[in-house]
Amino acid sequence: MDLISYDYTDVGDNPNKAFIFIHGWQGNKDSFKSISKILNVESCRFYFPEGPYLIDKNNKKRSWSIQISENKWDTELSKKLFLNFFDNIVLKKFKSKNVFIMGFSQGAAVCFNFILSLKYSLGGIFPVAGFSKYKIEIHENQYNTPILIGHGIEDDVINISESEKVFEKINKVCKNVEFYKFNGKHKISLSYLNRVKEFISNKNI
Repeated sequence: MDLISYDYTDVGDNPNKAFIFIHGWQGNKDSFKSISKILNVESCRFYFPEGPYLIDKNNKKRSWSIQISENKWDTELSKKLFLNFFDNIVLKKFKSKNVFIMGFSQGAAVCFNFILSLKYSLGGIFPVAGFSKYKIEIHENQYNTPILIGHGIEDDVINISESEKVFEKINKVCKNVEFYKFNGKHKISLSYLNRVKEFISNKNI
């Protein structure tokens, strides 16, 4: 069985929930480790998977997609490996409703174009500074999943209008989606992380 490369760290001796970070383009499994320390959610296992496509020869910069021709990108390997990881690692220990997923930039695109299509009812999805180049397919089991889309109003890499367009599409189908704008550029703000932490802390698990 092929599995994605990942690290994890636990907060507490017997975590009852999982938080999966999906890094952006040129990131890796180390990209979100400092963010997990800021969140510091109690009784939680933080997972740090990394994209299977190498961008450089040093095995550090990675991607969730690779260009195979003009205007055509391959994501099938990422989908296969991530689904194996989700089914055989994460869900072996945690109920899907106790699993939370955050994606940044390209990782947010993964949330929009793959995570929302999963058949599992998740605890929450947190895409930040993202975009979508494809039609968004949303599984009916995600209609009630809490979704908090975040974007910096001064983002000079991915314009905030990209998240606004995605929000409008998702909001037509999903009942529990919110768009949170924060001061800053292409990053994840502390105020957004506080909103995420507050949400998870208040959720009965």
